[in-house]
Amino acid sequence: MGRAAGISRNVLLAAGALAASSVFTAVGQAQSEGAVPELVELTPAPKGELDKIVWAVSSEPASLDWTRNADLVTGSILANMCEGLLRLAPDLSLEPALAESVAHPDNKTWIYKLRDGVKFHDGTPLTAADVVFSLKRNMDPAGGSFWTGAYEKVASIEATAPLEVTVRMSAPDELFNAYMSSPAGGIDSAATVQKLGSEYGTPQGGVNCVGPYKLGSWQSGQSITLERDDDYFDAAHRAKTKTVEFVIVRDPSAVVSGLLAGSIDGTWSVDPAAIERLNSSGVGNVYFGKSTQGYNAIVMDPTGPLADPIVRKALSMVIDRQAIIDVAIKGAGLEQRAPAVPGSWGYEKEAFQAAWDAIETATLDVEGAKALLATTTMPTKPIVFATTNADARSSLIAAEIQSAAAKIGLNVELKLVPADQYYAVYTDAAARKGVDLFLTGWGTDFADPLQMYRYFATGNFYNFFGFSNPEYDALIEAAGSQSDLAERAKSVIAAQKIVVGETLWIPLYAPYNTVFLNARATGTPASYMQLHAPWAAKIGATE
Repeated sequence: MGRAAGISRNVLLAAGALAASSVFTAVGQAQSEGAVPELVELTPAPKGELDKIVWAVSSEPASLDWTRNADLVTGSILANMCEGLLRLAPDLSLEPALAESVAHPDNKTWIYKLRDGVKFHDGTPLTAADVVFSLKRNMDPAGGSFWTGAYEKVASIEATAPLEVTVRMSAPDELFNAYMSSPAGGIDSAATVQKLGSEYGTPQGGVNCVGPYKLGSWQSGQSITLERDDDYFDAAHRAKTKTVEFVIVRDPSAVVSGLLAGSIDGTWSVDPAAIERLNSSGVGNVYFGKSTQGYNAIVMDPTGPLADPIVRKALSMVIDRQAIIDVAIKGAGLEQRAPAVPGSWGYEKEAFQAAWDAIETATLDVEGAKALLATTTMPTKPIVFATTNADARSSLIAAEIQSAAAKIGLNVELKLVPADQYYAVYTDAAARKGVDLFLTGWGTDFADPLQMYRYFATGNFYNFFGFSNPEYDALIEAAGSQSDLAERAKSVIAAQKIVVGETLWIPLYAPYNTVFLNARATGTPASYMQLHAPWAAKIGATE
């Protein structure tokens, strides 16, 4: 996710206030390991159309403006209405969207040829001027875009023909084109954005972009309804369901009840505790797909009780990640060893796997953690761990981390934050004040781990800890200029080693992407591309 470069995807975890206890160990001992779920890219193809589906989301978007797209809920709604120059395919590769082709004649130039005959939702034609305007919005310091990081090396953006846009870089950036599949490459009507100003993307102003769906209605606090745009340019991605209603349901148990009752047709991020019940109900099916996400406890305060890297490493070493996977997510994920997870390895997978296997700080070692802590001064203040109650699994995760810390004499204090305020930590420094540790899901927007490791570079918008290391910055800079994927992987792996050594993020697990569909509906991809492609347009009738 990112807001500066494409964070994509911070699906936020939650956590209820649960005292440190041995509950995790007890549950883990009672639970038998289940089979690893079968991963699929696509759910079965539909055989017909549907009039309507109802989809549950856990919170209300703060805005539907592309430049403010900062979380999973916003992204998963907006991707069906507003497309960018490129989009993600179910295998997480890039494919054309509003740009029918891309040329890269030299290492500082990207040329996008736009499709002819494309219209915005209001019927006006898409032009190169709209693309230039939309991309430049991310470069305006006064605009407040969350995606400015993608444009750090952009020197100019120009319309070089009525349907051609040329981007010239001040220095090579091999990730720039991939960012065009994320909100950084989102395109809106220049005339509409200029007319509405601050009302653009709100319930009052709406949005005017290009996608298989357009905004039908937005009832604040309740629902957002999308209607099929029958003038959408791409016949292959024309929506098979006429209306999609996103209902805002903050209580995970209420979502499960709605799914079982049939009043809700689907949702992403299915509560793991309900998977078996949902699959055996006969009402529908849970599907698992590849994901670029990892769940982490992110260290926020460089001056707090986790300022010492030795303390951070010791805390990481005492967390039982396999217990979290077995109990909190019912086996639907992998142990996580570094911020960029296996799903983000779009190239040189063997090299990344070898580096992953060599990481030791994510291995459970209570005695080793105690010995490590004995070499430094123990913090006297409690570690404030911000959590929220939007996700049922998180109370278990919070309890495990709190209990694990107590085993080595660290005091973790849970701070419950309302779900709608929890997202504010990404954009508001005041919301981060007094928080030492923050539980969150974070992934790449496309299959390149370099995007993740850019967040730790000096001065990056998402470098909350304020980490700064000249050697690290040089590695990240080099990786961004390397078109040779083997060389890029070497630079990224060297940078990863530095970040892991500092334990700036405490990795927990890499979940599979999960989606539930009522038995009457099918067709959506199961892989983690719901933030960057019109997934709802693929859903149709089973029969």
